[in-house]
Amino acid sequence: MIGTHLNLKYNRREAEKRFARVYATAPGDRCIYCGMPNDGKFDHQPPVYILHRFANGGLVTKKQIQEHFGQCKLVPCCTICNMGLGAYHGLSDTERRAEIVNWFLEDERFPEDKLVLALGCRLIEERLQGKRDNEIYEFPGVGRIIYTNALMGLIDGDFRGPEDFPDWLKLAQSELADWLRAAPKRKARYFLDMAKLESYELLPHARSDPRGQFE
Repeated sequence: MIGTHLNLKYNRREAEKRFARVYATAPGDRCIYCGMPNDGKFDHQPPVYILHRFANGGLVTKKQIQEHFGQCKLVPCCTICNMGLGAYHGLSDTERRAEIVNWFLEDERFPEDKLVLALGCRLIEERLQGKRDNEIYEFPGVGRIIYTNALMGLIDGDFRGPEDFPDWLKLAQSELADWLRAAPKRKARYFLDMAKLESYELLPHARSDPRGQFE
């Protein structure tokens, strides 16, 4: 019977139900990675897919899981950061932030990408000056600037948390959060637009090249 379980198909919903008792829920109402409101959403640390692979279709105890992965947690996480992580299993929040921000940084393969980000900066500046209203958030480059500044600031140690963000970033996050809530499925669509993806297909075993795996 060797190999019987090796190709066991992954069903996320069933796996979440199976491993639910292993995870302890961390308090908070802001995304642990970027500081945006999490709106009741959480991220699994480690991802459920990782536990599914660890179990390999067989029985596994909570003690075995904790001995291998440490304390499993459900942490506050916004939809966009959750999609950016997919099934990536980082060893720290800093590594996870680096995985997320890779979707939004300038892509040097496309010269026009630099212009997209420059326009995002300009739109935010004009919003702060009162020259524009919140229609600026429809432009994905604006979201990329907001997420990149928050994530890179936390990665580089410029900020200890959202309370240290500059006023412009706090305001931009608050307004972006309101805009994202205003329409169904807008958060997921916005991630795809910021990441320049037509669709979101979870490929948990191919996370080392976030952009390349979709080419």
